[in-house]
Amino acid sequence: VGSFPRFFYHQHDLQYLDLSNIYFKGNQFPHWLLENNTLLEKLVFTNSSLSGPLQLPFASQTRLSHLEISCNFFNGNIPVEIGAQLPALRRDPRFLVYEPFFLTLDVSNNQLSGRIPRWMGDMSFLKRIIMSNNHLERTIPVVFCQLGLKLLDLSVNIISGSIPSCFNPSRIRQVHLSKNRLRGTLPDVLRNSSTSVKLDISDNFLSGSIPSWIGLLNLSYLLLSKNNFQGETPMELCKLSHLSLINLSHNNLSGRIPPCLKITTLQDVSEDYVGRLMARGFSIFSFNEPIEFPIKNVSNSYKGRIIPYISGIDLSCNKLVAKIPYEFGNFYKLLVLDLSHNSLTGPIPPTFVNLIQIESLDLSYNNLSGNIPYQLVGLNFQAYFIVSFNNLSGKTPPRIAQFGTFDESSYKENPFRCGEPLPECADNGPSLSMPNSSTNNAEDDDLIDMGVFHISFIVSYTILLMTVVVSYINPY
Repeated sequence: VGSFPRFFYHQHDLQYLDLSNIYFKGNQFPHWLLENNTLLEKLVFTNSSLSGPLQLPFASQTRLSHLEISCNFFNGNIPVEIGAQLPALRRDPRFLVYEPFFLTLDVSNNQLSGRIPRWMGDMSFLKRIIMSNNHLERTIPVVFCQLGLKLLDLSVNIISGSIPSCFNPSRIRQVHLSKNRLRGTLPDVLRNSSTSVKLDISDNFLSGSIPSWIGLLNLSYLLLSKNNFQGETPMELCKLSHLSLINLSHNNLSGRIPPCLKITTLQDVSEDYVGRLMARGFSIFSFNEPIEFPIKNVSNSYKGRIIPYISGIDLSCNKLVAKIPYEFGNFYKLLVLDLSHNSLTGPIPPTFVNLIQIESLDLSYNNLSGNIPYQLVGLNFQAYFIVSFNNLSGKTPPRIAQFGTFDESSYKENPFRCGEPLPECADNGPSLSMPNSSTNNAEDDDLIDMGVFHISFIVSYTILLMTVVVSYINPY
């Protein structure tokens, strides 16, 4: 905690230095450390509370091939001279075969601003660019088309424009462009990303239809939510046989849900598929880049070893119609299913009883009908269940196990539903009180009729008697 230890000022032969997760409050980037150690190959200052502008050493550092300064408070522009000062980032990788992290630039989670420098296109052997969670703006440089990237993370910035049509993703494994201001359509050039595993372009302003070539990719994670995609959900999604997470929510998609959709976890896919992912070392594929996915109506970020165990489907807030595919009940490893805010009809598939790992199930705001399968009470991991605003009927499931924790909000606005925690159901069987009530009403009616008859008779008789008396007294 505090300033850099003094002995670092007297070091001149360092080759690898990792000072991550140390609280250097108020200190700026130690450019003097690079100037004093010309043999330095790897430098890591992750989450070290460094601040100020990113100041590079005056002299060129020919050996530094891995620079990681994420999760700090650096501000200002990315130095334009970084390519000249750190030439090892564009060196032939044959000289760096013993460095597993070679050719990585990670400046994520800072406060860097301005546009992405064009000189980065000269780093022809740069494989990983991680610049997420900054204030970078303008467009994705066209010079990126010259790079053979395997990982590109520009998420959570202010980047605008379109995805360059010259983008060369033939070997890319992960693309993270979420939470920017990108517009246009998904460029056809992405169809060449046959090795892509993660494609996250959610929370932008992309439009058009989801292209059919999406099924040609090798995706495990497809996140396109919060855009302006329209048209039908392509059946080609069924070709993604290793899909673990799919989020197409908050778009304008229409038509039916593809019943042939396949969902599994990366943990359960074939060894051959995992082997291809991990070929040539773990620099090809990483679980360190976070994946954002909503569970229990709350967006969560996942990274690290938990990612291979997560599986989910979110198609909420679209214009999907017809019945929920009963085949979805076969996804026994599914953790999240959100089909809310659509126009789905028909019953809740009884096959949902097979979703033994489900934790969050949201079918609200549709036109579903019929009963809730009572067997769902056997889903022991379910922590979030909501079917409100439908046309469901009958009694609610017994309040046992997890279903004993769900309140009225899980079932409300279903006009034909009843039972705890909703109002009690009326007894539809024969009632002992109803016939008596009916008899009493009939007797009451008889009493009223007889009373009226007696009063009418007395009044009529009195009037007749008075008429006779008057006629006798005054015959004229």
